Amino acid sequence: MWPSESNIGLVATLLLLLFCIAVPAAASVPTVIITDYQVSPSVLIPGEEGIVTVTVKNTADQATLTQSYSSDTSATTTNVAINAPIDSITMVGKGIEVISGGYSRVGELGPGQSIPISFLIRAPKETGVYFPEVWIRVSDAKSLKFPIPVNVNSEVLIQQRPRISIAKQLPASVVPGDDFSAVVVLENSGQVAASNIRLTVNSSTSSITAKTPSTIHIPKLGPGEKNTVVMEFSTDKRSPLGIRPVNLVLEFQEPDGSYQRQGETLGINVRGKARLDISQVTTDPARIKKGDQFVLIIRIENTGTDDAKSVDARIDIPLSGTREAFVGKIEPGNDAPAPFNLQADRAGDIPYTLTISYEDDYGRERIQQDLHLNVHDTDNLPMLLGAIVVLLIAGAGAYWYLFRRRPGTGNV
Repeated sequence: MWPSESNIGLVATLLLLLFCIAVPAAASVPTVIITDYQVSPSVLIPGEEGIVTVTVKNTADQATLTQSYSSDTSATTTNVAINAPIDSITMVGKGIEVISGGYSRVGELGPGQSIPISFLIRAPKETGVYFPEVWIRVSDAKSLKFPIPVNVNSEVLIQQRPRISIAKQLPASVVPGDDFSAVVVLENSGQVAASNIRLTVNSSTSSITAKTPSTIHIPKLGPGEKNTVVMEFSTDKRSPLGIRPVNLVLEFQEPDGSYQRQGETLGINVRGKARLDISQVTTDPARIKKGDQFVLIIRIENTGTDDAKSVDARIDIPLSGTREAFVGKIEPGNDAPAPFNLQADRAGDIPYTLTISYEDDYGRERIQQDLHLNVHDTDNLPMLLGAIVVLLIAGAGAYWYLFRRRPGTGNV
């Protein structure tokens, strides 16, 4: 019994649709590789933690799947990009403790794309070179195992290159306007020599300038050798206070001819310092005689670069009255009075000593200065005026007697 014409048409339609379904003609299945890795620090000491970072990349710049569509009249071909679906990335210690070492369901990595992956590790107690492995599992592709060399305080990987360390000897603090020295010690702790060593000084602030040459050249530094460099600097009196950086750039050549470059910073602690002095000494009244009450005013100025705090002035003088005055704070470039209420119990040139104490960032300071005060015995002004009148009368009489008197006039 033959099928009906309607059934034959339905079957033909289904066959045509199946024939037109996309048929994969060619496919380039993507995989991943590790293109770079970094261990920080490069040499771990036993028990120290570090970070291993690997760069995972899709191998194909353009992994595609080619699809063809055919019918009784035409054929169509399209290219579809294929990503690399990463299921997981883990690290197996192989003697290294992996603190955090697993990433699951990482996701898809497009053609030519790369991503960094980091693992936190801890070095074992035994020294040596270890090779933890990074395992990458990719769906429908080959999985990857990649060993990473980790140096735990071993010279196996570092003995073929110089290692120059920089030790710095700096003053505890520097006062603005003062000069200072910085000592830098270069030491080669590697197993081969470093040559063409150049140390460049570059101050990041104009308030600190180098007095010695800004570039120091050392022809060669062998294994275990040291070289001490003394650098002189000057500071501006208006230098900002605080830690001021001076940058050092160290460059040297390795045996294979390549150059290495590393930077260091000299942190200069600029701290202001107060400096007190006497700017003026006056009295009220200006002329003092024995028995008077008067005010001795000593003005104290701060010529330094920091505040003078808790300023106190004291005089050692053989007169009665107040011998101590509290001044307080004096800022740089300012002055303040220290008044003393005294009684002139004696006359003459009276020597006395002024003692000023104050505080700044360097602690408690004290300065002393010897001074003199003139006290008149009595008020001699009327007597002086009388003596001047007598002298004038006597001078006039002498002038008349010697020059105005004429011979033969009968005047005696």
